[in-house]
Amino acid sequence: MRQSLRRKSCSACARSKRRCSLSVPSCRRCAAKGVECSYPTVTPVPPPLSPLLSDSIDNVLLSLQMPSATEAYGMQLDSVEHHPHTANDYTARVEFLAHLMSLQSTALADKGFNVFIHSSQTLASDALRDALAGSALHAVRNTSNARFVDSEITRRASNIVAVLDAASVSHDTTDLRMLPSVQALLVYQCIRLFSPGSISQQTQAERDNFVLQIWASRLQLSLSSCDDDLIEASWESWVEQEAIRRTLMCIELAQGTYTYLRGNWPIGLRCNHDLRFNAQKALWEAKSAAEWRLVCDDFAHPSMPCNMIRLHKDIRHAMPGDLDDLGVLLRAAGQGLADMNTWLRHDKEALQRWGQVGV
Repeated sequence: MRQSLRRKSCSACARSKRRCSLSVPSCRRCAAKGVECSYPTVTPVPPPLSPLLSDSIDNVLLSLQMPSATEAYGMQLDSVEHHPHTANDYTARVEFLAHLMSLQSTALADKGFNVFIHSSQTLASDALRDALAGSALHAVRNTSNARFVDSEITRRASNIVAVLDAASVSHDTTDLRMLPSVQALLVYQCIRLFSPGSISQQTQAERDNFVLQIWASRLQLSLSSCDDDLIEASWESWVEQEAIRRTLMCIELAQGTYTYLRGNWPIGLRCNHDLRFNAQKALWEAKSAAEWRLVCDDFAHPSMPCNMIRLHKDIRHAMPGDLDDLGVLLRAAGQGLADMNTWLRHDKEALQRWGQVGV
């Protein structure tokens, strides 16, 4: 039987019979009161799979996507419903994913970039400048201005959807030109799915996921089929390709994470097994061609090309200072929060920033 898409209120809101915002990892009422927020545990029931699955559950990230992807990663999904501790481990990891995805609008407002938008893109795009302004507005949301802020986020998201809808039927628009608009919509999705101002806002975001899926498929065709050669590549071309890759990855992360948290196994998402990106923080955060070239030539910042099929191997030896938030997010999803806490102990600065994850 298909499970309901509607997630239940948290325990505190249910007891007090108050409306719950359903935000993750904490609803707005619990966050305002500083109390623990817990939702009724719902174990997603995985679809029946063939018994080809054999390895560990290290790459839980791909459990957020299509069965074919989980088979490629060798995950034992059939065992999930029979082992509550495994389901709880999944939930802890996914809640951490949701938390980091919800922070992408904050990162954009604070720094002018995030894990899928490069700083050079923000300066060059009206859509991303608007998304930055909307993110800054959301960052100062409070009980007094909530109605205005929520209305403005809804308006901006609707405008972007209209632009993308028009571009999808236009013969004069190249798909690559629409990347900033797709990224802007993803920012609004991170706000409305993981930190919504209202149920209606969240519901509209669910509908708009379809628009993101369409454009993810189109942008996929704009990716270069060749592996990156940092020696030969220009900064501009590398940023463009890396931004596409990271955007595609974050679209799948956001949609898969949200679907899982709603108590469903996300089998309807389009998954690309060849998703890849460069996990080196210094490369992604370089603010000029000269700075990027210095990083490329610096042995202290080794290039870290990652393919999702072998992610656990590609970042096995990475230190916390090597990875940006996307790399940290994926490592936590793949290896688990306990392993991440052990890993963070090797870097005082990282431990100071992240603290004990999941505690």
